[in-house]
Amino acid sequence: MPRVRDRDDPTERYNADLADCLAAVPLLRPAAPGSPAQRRLWRACELCTYLEYRFDAAPDPRSLTDEAIHDWARRGLTDGEVPGDPADLLGYRPYWLVQDGTCLGTVAVMVRDLGWGQPCLWIASLYLFPEGRRSGCGTRVMAALEGAARHLGLGGLRLETAWPWQGAVRFYLQQGFWVANWKHGLSLVRYFADPPYRIRHDEGRMAFVVGTATADNARIAARRRGDTLIWEEHAPVGNGDDDADADADAAGEPETLASPAPTFALWLAVCGWPLIRGPREWERRYHWSDTGMPEGLAYKITVFEAYTRRCGFRVDTPRIPGLVYPPWEEL
Repeated sequence: MPRVRDRDDPTERYNADLADCLAAVPLLRPAAPGSPAQRRLWRACELCTYLEYRFDAAPDPRSLTDEAIHDWARRGLTDGEVPGDPADLLGYRPYWLVQDGTCLGTVAVMVRDLGWGQPCLWIASLYLFPEGRRSGCGTRVMAALEGAARHLGLGGLRLETAWPWQGAVRFYLQQGFWVANWKHGLSLVRYFADPPYRIRHDEGRMAFVVGTATADNARIAARRRGDTLIWEEHAPVGNGDDDADADADAAGEPETLASPAPTFALWLAVCGWPLIRGPREWERRYHWSDTGMPEGLAYKITVFEAYTRRCGFRVDTPRIPGLVYPPWEEL
């Protein structure tokens, strides 16, 4: 049974209870920040999370010495980035992912309350060594964390990632995460109160289907006409635009805490679909630069990629038809 939330219970209490819950999960083993070897390996894994998306060949974190970590960080991180240290994760609790006595990677978690709604379980530093990928380990980790969060009566799971990190973006979308915003990066959330959604892709049409609705009665559907996106809303959608918000329940569909429009826009983007519906909508891209309709995401993609290139790093992302990618100096 989920625990009933005590509104006077501070997040410190939640985090203490979280540690108790995760102690019973065989896949998770608390990291020992006092161990120099563990600190080194954790920092190396954090560093390689960046390097794998920025260089054609990234090192194996298990092979990195302190000197090598410093050298790779100098070449592969920006001025504001540092490899995370398990002794100083700003409230996150560090865990090793261990199966059959073998370390498979890292994850860090904390309970955080943003001051509205229910506190959520925030996830960071999810990294798997290459041999552990595509084995279902990531899905098992997410399932274990979801179970702990539900047991504590939390509102859901939340995390931050980046558009150039396509492997991570696709994994979290496949795990059913919704887009909260794209203000500084990609902020993703999965509220337990929301029904699951499905993406249907067939015969030149993509559809965002919520709950038990059919593909023919999708919340949003999209088609493409050359480089133009044809966006079809089959029910009122809260999309960050006041004059478009409405009660979806009136149309017989479940209400959601997260907004379908930005989530569907990100799915279209990772599939390499157009994101611009026309000149009028493109003129309003700044209106949706934090979250909202697909033009807002298209604009932020140009910003994210221009900055990455300016830093001298590789960009390996889908090309969005009809989108111009100006250099950082022009933005």
